[in-house]
Amino acid sequence: MRTLFDKGHGVRCMAVRVAMPLLMAAPLLFPTACKMAPKNDPGDTVAASEFYPPDTAALARQAAKARQSATVKDSADIFYVGEGSTRRQLQLLSYPSRRDTLSLGKARHMRVSGSADYGHVVRVSFYVSHGDTLVQRVEEIKPDELKHDAAAK
Repeated sequence: MRTLFDKGHGVRCMAVRVAMPLLMAAPLLFPTACKMAPKNDPGDTVAASEFYPPDTAALARQAAKARQSATVKDSADIFYVGEGSTRRQLQLLSYPSRRDTLSLGKARHMRVSGSADYGHVVRVSFYVSHGDTLVQRVEEIKPDELKHDAAAK
């Protein structure tokens, strides 16, 4: 039977058996870094609410709600001439809010005084013919005249 110390190998064998677990645990004892791992250095960071621009869609929704809730008294016979006007139809936008739109036919002999181009403020008189409402007369009004009329009342 062989003993541990036969032929001088026993001490070396014992040293290897003791050292082997230490050699296996050595990589765990020393921290190492992987050169392929991405470096996480954010530097000076800023909160996302400060970095990103404000949400303009939310601001537009809030402004639309504010406009809807605000009470605006529109005139009954004063309108803006809309861009949807054609040779036979006249598009009228309510004055001053531009919220409501009318599209009415023109009478055969429509009278125009001043300019009835797009965006101009006009006073309109209507004519009802066989259930259809037609525009009979268009008169341009200067916006500063409207301010003087409102101040006089």
